[in-house]
Amino acid sequence: RARTLQQPPTHSFTEKIKSRPIYLKPTSTSTAQQTRRASRELKLKQRKRQKPAPLSSRQKRSLCLYDLPPSSQKYAIYEPLHKMWLGYIREVLNLDEGNGKGLPVTAATAAKLTSADYHGAELEVVRSRCVSRVGLRGIVVRDLRGVFELVTERDVVKTVPKEGTIFRFTVPLPEPLETDKAEGKEKEKDLIFELHGSQFQVRAADRANRKFKPHFLPDL
Repeated sequence: RARTLQQPPTHSFTEKIKSRPIYLKPTSTSTAQQTRRASRELKLKQRKRQKPAPLSSRQKRSLCLYDLPPSSQKYAIYEPLHKMWLGYIREVLNLDEGNGKGLPVTAATAAKLTSADYHGAELEVVRSRCVSRVGLRGIVVRDLRGVFELVTERDVVKTVPKEGTIFRFTVPLPEPLETDKAEGKEKEKDLIFELHGSQFQVRAADRANRKFKPHFLPDL
């Protein structure tokens, strides 16, 4: 009968662990190009970390970046802007010089008015949930999503919510041609429009490309 020979534990330790070779990967010498590349990448990472992040809306409000300074809250400063806006809105409504005729209220006219920019328009509050705002008039200096900021003739900036408020603005018609004056034709009355603020709660930049569809308004 054969007898199995058992190896002592020290033999297994010596064969499998102690005498086992460890293979090391040879180190590669870095070239000058690789060194420059690593230096550029390190500088780029440091530069990205130092780049300041944009301010949040809360930080902008706390810094009063959008507030008008008292020196700019003057009605006379924005009167030239209002004159420019009148020329702009006449061009939008195709009211050229000599075309001093009443403009029919059509869907195309309403679409032009809804997509127009009202910075510089002189608005008057004709109806509001807050009765104290009725009769307020001023030039628009900021057209936000939910409010109009107006500069009144008393050099005061008023913030008027659009919701529950109806605004009115007037567009003077151009003077008639000399031939029409010779025929005794008088200038027609100015155009008066009303904006329902509850249906106008869109930023000026977003209104330019937005299509408004007519629908039933339960609050009218």
